[in-house]
Amino acid sequence: MAGAVSLASAFGPCTQDDAFISLRYAHNLVEGHGLVYNPGEYVEGYSNLAWTLLLAVPLYLGADPISSSAFLGLLHLMVAVAAAGALGVAVAGRTPWALLPALLVSVDPFGALEAVEGLETTLYMAVVAAGFARLVVELAPERGPPKASAHLGSAAVFAFAATVRPEAPLLPVLAHLGLVAHAIATRDHAGKRILAAVVAGAPIAVVLVALTTWRLAYYGDPLPNTFYAKTGGMGWAAGGAYLRHHAGGHPGLWLAALGGLPLAVRSRHGAALSAACLGFVVYVASIGGDFKPTGRFILPVTALLGAMGAVGLRQLPARGGLVAAVVVLGTTLVQLPDVMRQASQWADIRHANLASRQLVGEFLRAQLPPDTLIAIHSAGAIPFYSRLPTIDMWGLTDRHIARAPIPEHGIGLVGHERGDPAYVFGRDPAMYLPEDKLFTLRAWPLEPEPGLPSDFTSRYESVTIPLEGRFLNVWLRKGFLAELHGGGGRDVPPSPGG
Repeated sequence: MAGAVSLASAFGPCTQDDAFISLRYAHNLVEGHGLVYNPGEYVEGYSNLAWTLLLAVPLYLGADPISSSAFLGLLHLMVAVAAAGALGVAVAGRTPWALLPALLVSVDPFGALEAVEGLETTLYMAVVAAGFARLVVELAPERGPPKASAHLGSAAVFAFAATVRPEAPLLPVLAHLGLVAHAIATRDHAGKRILAAVVAGAPIAVVLVALTTWRLAYYGDPLPNTFYAKTGGMGWAAGGAYLRHHAGGHPGLWLAALGGLPLAVRSRHGAALSAACLGFVVYVASIGGDFKPTGRFILPVTALLGAMGAVGLRQLPARGGLVAAVVVLGTTLVQLPDVMRQASQWADIRHANLASRQLVGEFLRAQLPPDTLIAIHSAGAIPFYSRLPTIDMWGLTDRHIARAPIPEHGIGLVGHERGDPAYVFGRDPAMYLPEDKLFTLRAWPLEPEPGLPSDFTSRYESVTIPLEGRFLNVWLRKGFLAELHGGGGRDVPPSPGG
């Protein structure tokens, strides 16, 4: 646990841009505007309700958003390691193999980096590991035939997980399907197992019904807006590459899981773990994974994959188990420097990105009237610090764009492929901040991007603004500067070119 925290702390807080979307929702909630991105616009542009509400607590107390989100991430990383340890003991008893899940979680630089990026990943990891640790205890042979209420304890944990991530209920459903299939194949009280699984689904169903009812009443949609924005994109091809990249950096984890699979499915808890892991990995592949190199969609099941390996190792003969353990740990250690290098590079990018976007956001807040409408793709840090009303051009927080077709000229990031420039500029934003060449070391006259409306350059002009030794390159609506000056707005520094 101490090693995981030390590893995460070495990266320093490097809050990812997407995290500021949740922080903006939390800030508006604290300010009395409701759980919204733009005051007055009711769109659920986050996928982590419990995390967003949790972020509101330190913001309400006046804490810094970056340090407080990193602190919460580190806290839940410790809980995730502890829960992985409990899961290891549950599946392997008081044997050396019980250490495997917690060890694999602890030494993963990607998981450590996620802890300081401001997102819900480590909370999700902790809740999933805790839920399965409880489920395995409930499946202990000494408990005898299952009662109808046998799995209500784990179900309560999984019900909470549904508030952390919308896809979380998939894991207990898969686990109980695996458990029921095993019971039918082995004639292990199949009827009672089915009844216990149905009863276990009740708390989760109650939470899902409550969430859906609230969403329909508050936002007008049954699912988060991010579901509509992120589905239907790259899919299997990108998802396969995503899994290969993660497996290439974590061969020990995947060798342990796949090697332990044939042995794990022989037991009740092994069948539940195997079904959950396999089904979830297929789900991740089907949605295309994520654009980040950290494998954050795999991190919630890292402890489960390790537990499958622990189940298998425990059943091997002593010498075979020792050889398998050496292979798993050896391949993990061999790849660790490369994974650490990738994580450090990503952290450096995030540090630089955060510093520049915070500077730009604070500059816009100081220079522009508070009702100035801006448009931007990365709708996190700059809108958070500027406090300006914002059109999210990737549609995470915009209902219309989330349902728009994926254009051929899309930038191509997984989960960020939708767009509708005609709709965006039909709303007449005063400023458009491009994704590329926004904040540069030299003045950079902008060129129109593919897909912009045909009349774009007749309505918008490229403007370069000196800022802290660099240059902010944006598109301004023609006449906007005159409106500012004539209307008593605060001055925006002129372009170096006049």
